Amino acid sequence: MKAILIKEPHKIEVTDIEMEQLKSEKDVLIKVKAGGICGSDMHGYHGTSPFINYPVVPGHEFAGLVTEVGAAVKNIKVGDHVSVDPVMSCGVCYACKSGRYNVCSDLKVRGVHVDGGFKEYVSIPEKACHKINKNIPWEVACLVEPFTIASQSLSRGGINKNDIVFIAGAGAIGLTILLTAKSEGATVIISDISDAKLKRAKALGADYTINTLNTSLEAFIEAHESIEGFTLALDAVGHPSIIESILPSMLPTGRVVLLGFLKAPSNLIQMEVTKKELDIKGSRLSCNKFTVVVDCIEQGLFNPKKIISHTFEYTKVEEAIDLLINKPDECCKVILNFDLEA
Repeated sequence: MKAILIKEPHKIEVTDIEMEQLKSEKDVLIKVKAGGICGSDMHGYHGTSPFINYPVVPGHEFAGLVTEVGAAVKNIKVGDHVSVDPVMSCGVCYACKSGRYNVCSDLKVRGVHVDGGFKEYVSIPEKACHKINKNIPWEVACLVEPFTIASQSLSRGGINKNDIVFIAGAGAIGLTILLTAKSEGATVIISDISDAKLKRAKALGADYTINTLNTSLEAFIEAHESIEGFTLALDAVGHPSIIESILPSMLPTGRVVLLGFLKAPSNLIQMEVTKKELDIKGSRLSCNKFTVVVDCIEQGLFNPKKIISHTFEYTKVEEAIDLLINKPDECCKVILNFDLEA
């Protein structure tokens, strides 16, 4: 069967590998239909991920058709459409026992720590597969995973309809947060340094946009009488200056959620946190959010298709990578189509 393989940094190809077989009686065999290229896939391509051992099959945003089930599988049958939770956890560490398997002490993610879903067939444990209505297009079904990132981060921030939400970053993850927050009824402000990305965010329903190259958060608030400050802020970029600029703009009892893996220190002023009793939380991957997101998609509360900017046949993955590298402002979510028999 065919698979996309990153042999080493900057070398990606479509190659032949051994046909996938069921790995256990609790697994299901999935014929992959579509996958989304994520930032972590790009880090793998560029060689900037500290977690990847090459060669690796990338892909942790994917969905497909169940073609075979193990003898112990109970709730999934051949013919089901499923989206896959790529998180692999030990189940026995403190985090897992606390119900937060997404930060397992021995965490592994498909497409990063182990081979992912960018291949024709993949064997996945039943518990990681989430059924989705067959009328949902494959390119939407494969985007359940990034929307679980949004759901997780907003849940960590305790979102409600009265929130004034600020999102730093109008890339793919920022836009999933935007669409999810709007489905909750919140007012949403989003920032970026790209006018093209901000234009896309406005078209997706952002109430306000800020280009932080020419407008500070303080200046924005001063110019808008109806916005006293932010009650919930999410950093989907991960630059040390962002949390520094967010804290003075937070209203008392506000919540700040960080999604980036930033190693550089930030000059966080503790007084801003203490005097307002701000909550600062991290958010990683997602925990029990697949069912939540699938329900939202099936009910039409938001439409993941809105963030898709390009679709390529998976055999043209090099063209897709080149586009993401050379024309980033034109790209949002790039989809690989594995359903070439259709």
